[in-house]
Amino acid sequence: MIEANSTKVSETKTDFKISWQFLKANYKSFLATELFAFLAFIVVISIMMGILVLIFVLSPELALSDLIPVIAEDREITIRVWLIIPILAYLTMVGFLYCQFGLAYDIFTSGDMFTEFRKAFSYFKAHWWKYILLTFVTGFSFFIPDNITHVRAETSHWSSSDALIITFEVIRFLLFFVILVVFSNTIPSVTAQGNLINSFKESIRIVKKEWKRLVKTWGIYFLIFIAPSFVLSVVLQLTYPVLVGTAWITVIRVIAIILQIYKLFIGFPMLALIATRIYNSVEFERFKPLTKSGNPSKVDNEEKISVGSI
Repeated sequence: MIEANSTKVSETKTDFKISWQFLKANYKSFLATELFAFLAFIVVISIMMGILVLIFVLSPELALSDLIPVIAEDREITIRVWLIIPILAYLTMVGFLYCQFGLAYDIFTSGDMFTEFRKAFSYFKAHWWKYILLTFVTGFSFFIPDNITHVRAETSHWSSSDALIITFEVIRFLLFFVILVVFSNTIPSVTAQGNLINSFKESIRIVKKEWKRLVKTWGIYFLIFIAPSFVLSVVLQLTYPVLVGTAWITVIRVIAIILQIYKLFIGFPMLALIATRIYNSVEFERFKPLTKSGNPSKVDNEEKISVGSI
């Protein structure tokens, strides 16, 4: 039993060690993917706003003032339009961010353990809609919202509403951790074999076989990359009435921004690399992997496939 536990700890340590080494060796590709994702966000918003304004300009029955929610005749429709645009842009950005799992898959399955930024486009073309759908499952585990910018300035140091908010945040934090443990391998799976439904099946198979390793690995990951910003939000919730109007509020907000950058530019690539390494190193019943042409290989559906032990 002690030897088995030692093996799990060793695997967790190796998950982080190898993933960190590969991130350092391929960081330019991961960074370029993230920067392009943000650029895509801006471009999509600009294009959609341009089209929207053009429609209003070319339509005599429409007035540009209807684009302003405050003075629009149908305010509800205007608000919905302004909500749809950033949502579509955000989904485009996240879909491209998830292409980092494709880069990670290239690293772990190629002979030279190297990938290039341009390969992210091929993964986006092949899996963009599946990546976006998986965002609604695994994405919530990474992009945990906090209350940094939504804390109410109250005169009291503590109230029942504060307790409820913090309790809710803790429950949500734990729930998102469980989601990450159970479904973290859906993205490496859909990258490898291409089928969305089968990715959930493979992820469950990995959980059944390596649940201790998953809990340890993602537990450490949460402590390193997710917990700091979460703890900071709770601290601000508790101390805001005391700190409001002081320079400490600005300091905390600057720290919050730094933590978000740290989580995004280091934590997210590590998420992709660790999840892909786990997926590739665990022996379980796999579905047919995709070939370079994007089609399933001729491996039997229930045959065990050993991708590698790296």
